[in-house]
Amino acid sequence: MTRSKRVRTRFYKPCAVIMCLMISATTQAELSAREKAIFDAAKNQAEAVDLGNILNDIERQRNRGGSLLGDIVERQESYGAGQRDVKALQERKAIEACESRTRYIFASRSLGEQGLRDIFAEASAHPEITVVFQGIPEGSKIPKAFLDLQALAKEYDPVPSIALNPLLFNRHDVTVVPEIMALTEGEWINQKCHQSVRTRIAGITSAKFLEERLDEGDLGKLGPVVGISEPNLMDVIARRIQTVDWEEKKNRAVENVWNNVPMYPLPAATEDRIIKIDPTVEALQDIKDANGRVLISAGTRVNPLDIKAFDSILIVFNPLREEELQVAKTMVEEYVNSGKSVIPVLSEIDKAQGWEMYNGIAREINHPVYMLTPELKQRFGIMRTLSVVRASGRFFELREVKVER
Repeated sequence: MTRSKRVRTRFYKPCAVIMCLMISATTQAELSAREKAIFDAAKNQAEAVDLGNILNDIERQRNRGGSLLGDIVERQESYGAGQRDVKALQERKAIEACESRTRYIFASRSLGEQGLRDIFAEASAHPEITVVFQGIPEGSKIPKAFLDLQALAKEYDPVPSIALNPLLFNRHDVTVVPEIMALTEGEWINQKCHQSVRTRIAGITSAKFLEERLDEGDLGKLGPVVGISEPNLMDVIARRIQTVDWEEKKNRAVENVWNNVPMYPLPAATEDRIIKIDPTVEALQDIKDANGRVLISAGTRVNPLDIKAFDSILIVFNPLREEELQVAKTMVEEYVNSGKSVIPVLSEIDKAQGWEMYNGIAREINHPVYMLTPELKQRFGIMRTLSVVRASGRFFELREVKVER
C-alpha cells in the first residue's frame, strides 16, 4: 500500500572497483584464476560495504505488508537471472573476439602524441587491428583516464578500435612498445581463449609488413621501442585492494545508516478510539495503455481493497516507552499464534544505540521489526502510539490504544 522512503547512506566505492569496470566484458570473461580472484575481490568488497542499498531495498519491501515474501523472492530470482544474462553476454562477446580478433598493436602513452597518431592511423586503415593499452597513467582520475585516447581516436574515419587489456600484455610478456602481433584464430576452451603467436615484431607498426612476415614467429626488435609508462591495471587493482581497510569501511557504513533514518517521537494515546479510513481514490484524467486505449476513465473511483486484500496488521509503537513495548509484544504473540501476518513498526529508537537497540527489540518481541516511514505515517494518519492498523471490509481501521503507565 505504501512506499517507504529510501534511506540515503554514504558508502565507499574505491577506485580499484571502478577500474575493474573499465576492463571490457571480453577481458573479464577470460581472466585467469589469480586475475579473477583480484577482480572479484574488488567487487565483492565494495558490495559488502554498500549495505545502505541492501537495507533500503529490504526496508522498502517490508513496508508493503503481505506482499513482502513474494516480492523478495521475485526480486532475488530476477536479480539472479539478470546476473546470468550478463555473464552469458560477456562470454558470447569473449568467444566472438577470441575467434575473430587476431591482430594487435601494443601501445602506451610513452610513445607520445605523434607516435599514437601514427598507430591510430594504421589501425583506422586496417579495421582488423585493435590497439591495446595495459593501464592508465599513475594518479589519473577515473573514468577520465581513457577519454584522451578516445578523443584522439575519434579524429580518424573509421574510428580505430582501442581497448584496455592488461591480460594480453601479461600473457605475451610485452614490456616495450610499439609491438605488432598476429595471433591464430582462437579456440574458447574452459572459459579461456587459446591463441598462438603467428608473428610478433617489436618496434614496427606496419600491418603490411606484418602480413609479409606472417607465420615467422618472434622476429624480435626491428625498430625503435620505449618502455611502457602505464602500470599494469591488474597490478594496480591488487595494490589498492591491499591498502583499503575494508572492515572499517563496512562498520562505518553500518553505523551511518541511523544518521539518516527519520524518527517520530509521537505522543502517547490518551484514549482508546477507532478511526475509519476510506482508501478510495479518484482518477483525475483518463489512464491509457501503450496503445492509447482507455483503461480507467477520468472520474472513476477505485478502492484498492477491492483489487487486493490487505491481510497484514500494523502495530505502531514507541519502544522507548517500556509499557508500549510490552503491550506490543503481547499483541504480536497473540496475532502470530492466531495465524495473522503482523508488521511491528517502531516510531523511534535511540540513535546512539542504533543497531544494538533495533536488534534488541526484535529479540524482545521475537519478531522482525521495521521503522515508521513518512509515507506510512501520512497514509494512515498515525498521530499517536500505540496504533493498530488493519483492513476492515472496504475501509482501513486505525485503532489508537491507550496504554496504562
